[in-house]
Amino acid sequence: MRERVRWSDVDKMDIVYYGRYLRFIEAAESEFFRALGFPYGRVSDELGVWIARVKLELTFKAPARLDDEVLCRAELLRIGGSSMTFAFPIDRADGTRLADGGLVLATLDRRTLRATRVPAPLRAALEAP
Repeated sequence: MRERVRWSDVDKMDIVYYGRYLRFIEAAESEFFRALGFPYGRVSDELGVWIARVKLELTFKAPARLDDEVLCRAELLRIGGSSMTFAFPIDRADGTRLADGGLVLATLDRRTLRATRVPAPLRAALEAP
């Protein structure tokens, strides 16, 4: 995912406010699932699960500033029974590492909101080479 730092992303010091990095992670995550053929609407409507965020880690390396081009990748590290663990390296277009993100997602049954196994069609897409 490529995105420019917008005016609404920066704080009084003219650098990206720490919470706005979640916008980059969210966009990369959404595009990852869309590229697999499983945009979130399909996951919930056809597979009957919600994808919940259960753990987030973010380590900051360098500041990003207004109008910087930011690249964020979603990298699947592990698939568990009901979870998926991702890394989200966030770089400036010049190659400078801005932050390292980590996210654990869990599949929840839409009716009970309890953890449930990653549905077979989604698992197959995630495990495909």
